[in-house]
Amino acid sequence: MKYVGVILASLVTALILTAIGIFSFLPADEPPPAEAAAATSAGAEPAVSLPIPPTIDTATIETTLAQRDAVYQGQLGDLEQNLQERQTTYQTQIQQASAQVAAAQSRLEELQALETELAAQVAQYDAARRERLGTYQTQLTQLQDQYQARFAELEQALTQTQSQLAEANIQLGR
Repeated sequence: MKYVGVILASLVTALILTAIGIFSFLPADEPPPAEAAAATSAGAEPAVSLPIPPTIDTATIETTLAQRDAVYQGQLGDLEQNLQERQTTYQTQIQQASAQVAAAQSRLEELQALETELAAQVAQYDAARRERLGTYQTQLTQLQDQYQARFAELEQALTQTQSQLAEANIQLGR
């Protein structure tokens, strides 16, 4: 947008230089070479003729320049409109992307908070599990001790009963 003025000035300058170049290389109205040779042979000094610039139709040039300027202004307007549309589109896309980034950032913060909460719960459950495991191990040890004591009692009672049975068998004579 900031180079449009420079571009237009360059184009107009190039157009003017082209017009000057075209008119400077057009042949001037000079007498044919035969007339110049006859004048020189007659002893007269040749006449120095200055090239007469061709007649320039300034109205046509101004009309052409005005038409080109109108075309350039139209193109410039189209470019500005296209630029404005793209800026609007890009601005909308930027706003949408910003909204998505904000939503993702919010979701990330929620997930990080949830992660912290879950880590605390896991630590709590792990501590409770270890406590229960200790309790169960203690209960298991106590029950094993009780079982061993009861087994020893029952084994002793069985042994005593077997010995009483043996005594009773002996007394009965069997």
